[in-house]
Amino acid sequence: MRKMIAPLVCVLVALLVTPPARAEESAADIARRSRERGALNLLGVRAELKLTSVSKAGQRKEQVLTSTAKRVGGRLHSLARFSQPAGVAGVTVLTVEGAGGEPADISLYLPKLKRVRKVARTQRGQSFMDTDFNYADLGGTGGERDESLRLAGETKVLDRLVHVLRGKAGPDSPYGEVTLYVDKETYVPLKADYSDREGKPLKVYRAAQLKTFKDRVIAERAVMENLQTGSSTTLEVLKLEDVQLGDEAFTERALERG
Repeated sequence: MRKMIAPLVCVLVALLVTPPARAEESAADIARRSRERGALNLLGVRAELKLTSVSKAGQRKEQVLTSTAKRVGGRLHSLARFSQPAGVAGVTVLTVEGAGGEPADISLYLPKLKRVRKVARTQRGQSFMDTDFNYADLGGTGGERDESLRLAGETKVLDRLVHVLRGKAGPDSPYGEVTLYVDKETYVPLKADYSDREGKPLKVYRAAQLKTFKDRVIAERAVMENLQTGSSTTLEVLKLEDVQLGDEAFTERALERG
């Protein structure tokens, strides 16, 4: 896996339709709601996703995976399993929301080795499966701490009114500062700007196309662009279905069973 910097984003996105944010809602409250509405964190829904990465030189790589999520013990548990191409089939990632502002806990199952390994905090800046998303993105929105976020006004993205949240990333994140643009009606993350540790623009995440799925709003297409390397990764939602997995499915033991 090559190192990049970077979400998953954010990265990535299907959301429950929820009421507009209340006046007393804090930036941390909005960020928490937004985390549950990315394509890798879909509560009670299984999404089939395609990741298409394109290098600055135009080289393309496509991967297909399924993703679902559930709250277990009050913490968001997300499961992503790759199916294509053959070289990555069976690779599975379990992400467990951190408690008390701590970074997410990430476990990676490698079928060729038949073992589960933890992704260390020092590895959160590494590219996730050779894409422009990295492991920090899998925990939500890039590793920033909720308590560091502040409301910085509102604007429009995709002609929708959004909250603008800004904050410093945590010490284990590859980012310096993160700016989130969260839809005020649905809490879908529509855009995110990331700077590196030196304050230089690093990446931009954008929802490119929205649609509805039953009672949800879906960002069915989104792009993560690396401004420093010239590469980008497009995430597309291919299929969605309601599913309710048991708590046991979101454990390392279940990863080992495949």
